[in-house]
Amino acid sequence: MVCQKVILDVAGLYCGNFSSSRGSWSACQQVWCGKCYRPLDQGEFPIARPTDEDGVVVMDSEDETRFIQARDGDFLLTPFQCDLCHFRNLMDRDPVKGLAQDARLLKLIRRANLDALWSREPGTVSSTLLLCRQGSRIAKSLGIRNKLFRPMGPHPLDDTFGMGAAVVMLQQSLNPGKHDKTIQFATVRKMRAAFSNAYHATAEGQQAMVMAKDTRKLTVTKCPTYGEFFERFMRGMHKRMGEIVKPDRAVSLAILIEIQSNLERDWDNHPDVREQISREASFYLISFCCALRGEEVPMVDLYGTIKHWEDGGQAEIKHLVVPILGRFKGETGETYHLLCTIDRTSHGLEPRKWVGRYMQILMSIGIQNGPLFRDVNGGRLRASYFEPQFFHRLSQVQHSNPELLSQDIEVEEEFGISRSFRRGATSEAVNNGVRPDQIDANNRW
Repeated sequence: MVCQKVILDVAGLYCGNFSSSRGSWSACQQVWCGKCYRPLDQGEFPIARPTDEDGVVVMDSEDETRFIQARDGDFLLTPFQCDLCHFRNLMDRDPVKGLAQDARLLKLIRRANLDALWSREPGTVSSTLLLCRQGSRIAKSLGIRNKLFRPMGPHPLDDTFGMGAAVVMLQQSLNPGKHDKTIQFATVRKMRAAFSNAYHATAEGQQAMVMAKDTRKLTVTKCPTYGEFFERFMRGMHKRMGEIVKPDRAVSLAILIEIQSNLERDWDNHPDVREQISREASFYLISFCCALRGEEVPMVDLYGTIKHWEDGGQAEIKHLVVPILGRFKGETGETYHLLCTIDRTSHGLEPRKWVGRYMQILMSIGIQNGPLFRDVNGGRLRASYFEPQFFHRLSQVQHSNPELLSQDIEVEEEFGISRSFRRGATSEAVNNGVRPDQIDANNRW
């Protein structure tokens, strides 16, 4: 794969170890021009392409080589070592011809390099190359030799680029996904945080320099996954993979009112399962009326609900106090938040009535502490516990009132217990002219 093309000045793609001593290795003599630097398999790794609503790929002809072929001048913007050097750094040997494992690793290295190079757009690469060539010619006319551009190498005989982490992430990115053939970038990128955390727990990671002033600090680290190459690789991989965003569909107020009516009917007709019915209704109504995410609702505290119950009922404007207890992102330790919602909305939602029913059932069997939404052992239920029931309720609405929820909609694909209620509450607030700052204040507590 060594490019035989003669490349002048700053054209081409130079290995950072070109014409340099490699310790126990012989000097790496590989020079690549962008046009021949291709991945071994173009179709294996997902490449996001613009498609119309019919699923037909629509793109300009110049985009056909995007993420597939490098460009002359790429090495001027992104640190680069050839596949062979990266292989040697990772394996401490040359690749063995015919060994499938080595061929696989070389393929992953090639993909990582191309992702890093494609973190920059073609226009940026070509303009940088043009200006560097101009600068080189001017420097030569002035008699300046070998001082304008610093050496591209040699690099240490070690994986200072983080290529090991990069190839692991690329292999992981081929795992089957939920909404596509492969997993999404948002899932893959979590691996980078794991590698970084593990590095800073090592003796080498403890040598990071910390600059502090008052309560602020800045850490200077040699962690490879924080380096320039890895930053380029992450950005390029993200651009190549794209993202399939499937936000939960909002539950409209009309749908929730219909669900509440069905729950009321079940409450009257099935007294033997009233605990399950009232628990389900309480979850839905707290989620919507307090605009909570699904995973936040199980944090409602039973004792706090009982404690503030009378105050809410005797207030001038009757309301329900919803105490949230637990560990929340961005906060330190266990925290306690008191949220409030009106006892009955103008459209007929009755959160206080349903929570009261559920609370009375729990108190009647001697339960007054712990989570409000609990399993038979007293443990906190997960939000996912309510999802099958939620889909069932939506299906009921779909069959009885298709004008509210079209039968063409696949409820299990479109809706989710995690965000549907919060999105519905936010949409209802916007429709009623509530100011954005007030919506944010409520949603962020």
